[in-house]
Amino acid sequence: MSKVEKVKETLKIALTTTSAHDIGIMYIVLGIISLITGSFYASMIRDQLTLNNLGATEYYNAVSLHGIFMIFFMVMPISTGFANYLIPRMIGANDLYWPKINALSFWILVPAVAMSIVAPLFGPINTGWYMYAPLSTDLQVNGGFGVTLIEVALMVAGVSSTLTGINFLMTILRLRKIPFFKMSLFTWSFFATAILLMVALPPLTAGLAMAFLERMWNIPFFNAALGGNPLLWQNVFWFFGHPEVYILILPAMGLVGEVLPRAVGRQIYGYKALALSSMAIAFLSVLGVWMHHMFTAIDSDVVREIAAATTMAIAIPSGVKVVNWTITFYGGKVKFSALTIGMIGFISLFLVGGITGVFFPLIPVDLAFNGTYLVVGHFHYMVFAILVGLLSGLVYYFPYFTGKWFDQELARSSMLMIVVGAFVVATGMSIDGVLGMPRRYAVVPAPFYQPFQNLVTVGGFVEGIGMLTMFATLLYAWVRGPPVTTMDPWNSEQLIGIPDFTIKPIALPLSFGREMDGTKSEHRHGSYFPSILGMLLCFPPLGFMLILAGITIPGALMVLTFIGVGTAWLYNDYFRPVRGIPGSFGGFGIGKVANATGATGSSAVSSNTGEPIIQESGIEMSRRAKTPVLFFIIAEIFLFGSFIGGYIYDINETPTVATLPRLPVDWYPLPLVMTVILLSSSIPAHLAYHNFLKGKMRLFKILGGLTAAMGFTFLMGQVYEFTHIVKFIPQENVYTGFFFTIVSLHAFHVIMGLVLWAITLLRTKVAVPYQLSTGASYYWHFVDAVWVVVFTMLYLQLPIYHP
Repeated sequence: MSKVEKVKETLKIALTTTSAHDIGIMYIVLGIISLITGSFYASMIRDQLTLNNLGATEYYNAVSLHGIFMIFFMVMPISTGFANYLIPRMIGANDLYWPKINALSFWILVPAVAMSIVAPLFGPINTGWYMYAPLSTDLQVNGGFGVTLIEVALMVAGVSSTLTGINFLMTILRLRKIPFFKMSLFTWSFFATAILLMVALPPLTAGLAMAFLERMWNIPFFNAALGGNPLLWQNVFWFFGHPEVYILILPAMGLVGEVLPRAVGRQIYGYKALALSSMAIAFLSVLGVWMHHMFTAIDSDVVREIAAATTMAIAIPSGVKVVNWTITFYGGKVKFSALTIGMIGFISLFLVGGITGVFFPLIPVDLAFNGTYLVVGHFHYMVFAILVGLLSGLVYYFPYFTGKWFDQELARSSMLMIVVGAFVVATGMSIDGVLGMPRRYAVVPAPFYQPFQNLVTVGGFVEGIGMLTMFATLLYAWVRGPPVTTMDPWNSEQLIGIPDFTIKPIALPLSFGREMDGTKSEHRHGSYFPSILGMLLCFPPLGFMLILAGITIPGALMVLTFIGVGTAWLYNDYFRPVRGIPGSFGGFGIGKVANATGATGSSAVSSNTGEPIIQESGIEMSRRAKTPVLFFIIAEIFLFGSFIGGYIYDINETPTVATLPRLPVDWYPLPLVMTVILLSSSIPAHLAYHNFLKGKMRLFKILGGLTAAMGFTFLMGQVYEFTHIVKFIPQENVYTGFFFTIVSLHAFHVIMGLVLWAITLLRTKVAVPYQLSTGASYYWHFVDAVWVVVFTMLYLQLPIYHP
């Protein structure tokens, strides 16, 4: 095969594969591209703070994009890449639960990274990676499309991460071939991570949507003059942001749980404690911990004390991990290898990062240090620990990836430089912080801070040389390294009695385009639809951005293009002649898994009366679909909760709201009648599903059609209300802004529910929609339940929302 043919074959595999380990490798490659980009911006920061060569705008661009690339587009994709590559092998699954959704999730990220790379060409991004409002919404400071492109990129990345979280939850719950307490520690850690992805990313997406609408359409979510509140952004962002810290570090902790025992030649100490501590971290991180980022902004001592207590509590499971990792070294055969240096480096960086973090739950100390470089130093201890953990995982699994050995001496030297450089960087930052140097300054404000900034630059240089040496060593080994001669490269099974994988390799490498066990090339590529639609998912928000900017026709074409490709995929997977089992979320990826698990009932088998026969195995599939639907609904609850909570927060916490007129909503008679129709539609929806489970397909279709008709009537009533009854505009104040946004968000979900019912009912013509019926029914109940809150809050304006 010529080089051109090899490139074509590689591109075909990349664009069509739904194999988890192929997608894992692509995630890691994308993460490394982001690592290079983020490192470039880090070098710009050091250039300014050491040599003062940049202007303020370029400096703050570099600060913002360094954080965005490293956090959202480096650590998260590399961690997800390891999860894709390792977890199916570790739990004995042939793939993820939804292979096509997994491919879609990856390809969504590609344009997100691309948009973030080009964003500075379209306007300044002087916001910090946390993008605080009103800085991020003030067009006089951050004009152009630069910040908006970043917001769009992070919104679509949030969709990708939410889908990934639910997919891994379902994979671990449904496809594992081993008991829970036989799972690897990496699987446990990503199980906890997947929960956090499901609940933490929707609030970020909601906050970004608010910022997007304020920038592009002047809806005053954060504008205090019109009743908005800048602290709303901080609450929404840090509700995501602190779980995000654990989304970043839990996978690295899991890799340490795999690499450490194999590096020292003894089983990990306290397996169950380490496994359950990951779940404890996930649970505690979504409580009141996020508010410790806001001690300087919060006025209530009670709220501060709750946040301080939960922050202190979350240190307990982290401490359990450090103790168990340290004890694992005792009795082991510690060698001076790259892996051992990486493990000691990770534990040391994490421990010192935790010690520096002890200052911040102490409210008076936090008030003194919150605005200083001590925060930056503490955070970099933690993220450098994550980086060292991920690199250690890359070194350990490199022989599996490539089937080649690397130069141990060079790997050891480069890992040592990385760890030492990381310590120097974070320590220099921390010393400057204790001395009082403020963060976010583009110029070092006093001469006695400068030596420690220079020390940070030296450490960054050493760390950078170490990373370049590490990647050069691995790349050279990939091309010229000696081949691995055994299927257990590190002799793991003999050393600790535990193999690396449940699905053991038969041949190496376990690389791109090969089967799970490495034996042969794949011959099961799917379609191009997941990759194309994934890359086009950025089109709707970009289209609305252009429409709101007055560039109407290109914007509308972008939205219509996405809808057209989505419809084509829908037709291809649902309504062409059916092969394999009945689909669910199904045509979108469940087919491969269900076939592998032996599900039956490939099509709608008809009885003598012409009615399809509902098979028992299909009924079981329908009932089992409740779990993924519940996970989607949980994610949606956090999305709606962010908007609803934001409304309640603004109207109760913003002083200027008292001067605004209350929302003049006419809730009688049309909105009341429409509410009765929508809530009543849950009755035929429930009866339709109940009759479906009894095999009464005719009644199911009639009642499902009635549900859809009632939902459509509600939607048309809302159209009439907004065109003939509502007399205010979204830009007037915080009341009108949230009214339009929340009601429109609910209307969008009604449309999605109607689309789901339409697909379900049309699907009955070619197959029995076992899982679709569950999804349509339960999702519709959720849409109706949300409207109860929306109607009582915005139309009736009950006192419970407006004390």
